[in-house]
Amino acid sequence: MSDLLYHKELSEAQWNRIKCLFEKPKKVGRPSLNPRKVFNGILWILRSGSRWRDLPSCYGNWNSIYHKFRLWCENGLFELLLRLVNTDAQTTTLLEIDSTFCKVHQSACSALKNQAIGVSRGGKTTKVHVLINERMQLLKVVLTGGHIHDSEPVFDLFDDVELVGKTLLADKAYSSESIRNYLDERGVQICIPDKVNFKVKHAFDAELYKRRNLVERFFQRIKNYRHIATRYDKLAVCFLNFVLLASASIHF
Repeated sequence: MSDLLYHKELSEAQWNRIKCLFEKPKKVGRPSLNPRKVFNGILWILRSGSRWRDLPSCYGNWNSIYHKFRLWCENGLFELLLRLVNTDAQTTTLLEIDSTFCKVHQSACSALKNQAIGVSRGGKTTKVHVLINERMQLLKVVLTGGHIHDSEPVFDLFDDVELVGKTLLADKAYSSESIRNYLDERGVQICIPDKVNFKVKHAFDAELYKRRNLVERFFQRIKNYRHIATRYDKLAVCFLNFVLLASASIHF
């Protein structure tokens, strides 16, 4: 059990908080997998960055747990988990947007196309674009290849998010007229510094902008999980759901 010493499993209180999302064990037929044990096994993969085949046997058969993980991804369980732990996420007024690079491990570089893997100066990378609030709660996430500019998926991040009356903090990468016009139309207070080559200068609150460190701290927290700091998943859907799980788990 020495390989489990660094892994912290869910406490009774944490499990009671989220167990409503999981199916109840069957009373007839073939016994189903214990959802708590499966979930702790997935957390072990998230924290360790190990291969599924290296999952300790105390969690069960690695292949069964992997297929249960894929099923939960398809069913949107990790999105529901994020909403459950962040029930008040939409009530805050301060929003922040940014992206971070994740190095793609050689085992994740397959011939599959459209898996949010691109080639940039750092080699093969995936870029994680997020919209968070002032409590470091994740509101939206989009994956792209590392070569994609930060501003390209920005409107996907705003989709289905209540923006009226909010304040948005972002760096110069988002200081385009199209983004500013989109936010202005929705009554958003903008705190984004102008690029040096802008002819028209916009109002900018430098003191408020200091709070943008929240999104950097958010990235630091989810990258404490080795499975996020380095991408080991061939499929973008798997990596995306691990990002959702990491974002939810920092608020357990």
